[in-house]
Order: sequence, then structure tokens, then C-alpha cells
Amino acid sequence: MGKRKDAAELARREREEWQLGQDWARWLIGGNTPQPLTLYGIVLEQGETAYLQTPAHYARLYAGSGRYTTSGGVFIGKPGMVLGMMAANAAVNASRKAAARRNTQVLWRDLQEVPTIATNYRLMCHLPGRGWLSFYYNAVQEFYPDPANWTVTFGFQNAEPLRLGGLAVPTLSVLTAWCVLGDRWQQEPGIAPLVQAATAPQVQAGEQQAELEGRQQNLPRIPGQD
Repeated sequence: MGKRKDAAELARREREEWQLGQDWARWLIGGNTPQPLTLYGIVLEQGETAYLQTPAHYARLYAGSGRYTTSGGVFIGKPGMVLGMMAANAAVNASRKAAARRNTQVLWRDLQEVPTIATNYRLMCHLPGRGWLSFYYNAVQEFYPDPANWTVTFGFQNAEPLRLGGLAVPTLSVLTAWCVLGDRWQQEPGIAPLVQAATAPQVQAGEQQAELEGRQQNLPRIPGQD
């Protein structure tokens, strides 16, 4: 019963967040600007306005250094014991070398949920031990919003790609599309489902709810929320 209840609650929250993404799209299509968000303790730049504060699943795409240390030493004892220690040492070094080779692969790393702020200038993510990291929209070279799969990915000029995921992605995708792409934001294919729903003729409340529930049942699960 617990798992079933949790799944039902997650589905409800997904429907609400998807609808919220549509509401944001409808608001911005209408020529409006997002409502300013009041922050305490966070110092923004001159002319900067916060629009959204939410937890998000954070990840960066990069390869590891591939560095590793070898173990060694002088082995003293009977010949059989020395040979055994040398073989064990060689196996340890081989294992470390293989792990270092795997570490050089380009993978999504640093996976964690972090507080995230979206402003009119940048995204801000708070990492334990590092504090607030800033990702400025004017440095974005690649932009892949994918709210249907609950992720949005950014590529930058001089930094590793950033991927954010979670329930707030529909809203985050629409908002960052508006910030990154300017007047072209409605043409972004990744947010087309949200834009189309926002511009579709309004139907009766009961029909609209049934349509929304049917669509949400087909949405993929959020990574880490199964």
C-alpha cells in the first residue's frame, strides 16, 4: 500500500508541475514577464531579478583525470611467500589501472540534488563544499530542454555541460528558453508540448482534466523518483 500511495502522490505532483509549466508558457506568450522572487541572504548583480527557486537534480558531463597510484615495496621472506606478495601487488596495480582507464570516459558525474535559483541572468546551483555556482545564459552554446523526460541540458563556451532534472523541469525549461533564446523561445522544439498546450483552445474543465491525466500517465518517470 505504501508504494502504491507514493506512486499516486508522485503522479499527482507530476500533473501539477506539468500544468504549472503550461501556465508559465501561457503567461510569457501573453507578453508578460515573470513575477520577481524575493530572496534573503543571496546577493544578486545590479539589474538581476530572481524568478524561481527550487531543488533540482544536478549533473555535469566530463571525463575523469585517469590518475592512479601504484603500490610496491621490497618483499622479504621465503621465495614462495615473496612470489605470492608480488602477484597480489601486481593484481592490485592492474585493478587500479583498469579503474583509472574507466575514469577517463566522459560520463554524467557529480549527481546530487541541489538548491537551484533561476534569474534573468543565470542559473545558480548550491553545491556542498563549493557554495553557489553560476551558469550565465550569455555563455550558453547548446540548449536542450526535454520536459517530457524531466531534464534540461546546457552546453557552455568554457565549462562542462550542465544537466538539471526533477519536478520543476517543465517550468525551468520554459523559463530558461525565454531567457536564453529571447524572441525565439516559442520555436524551441523541446518545449513544444507545453507551448502547444498553452495555446490550445480551452476545453470544458472536466474534459481538460481528463485529457491532462491521460497525457501525464504516459510521461516517463523522473530519474531517481521510481
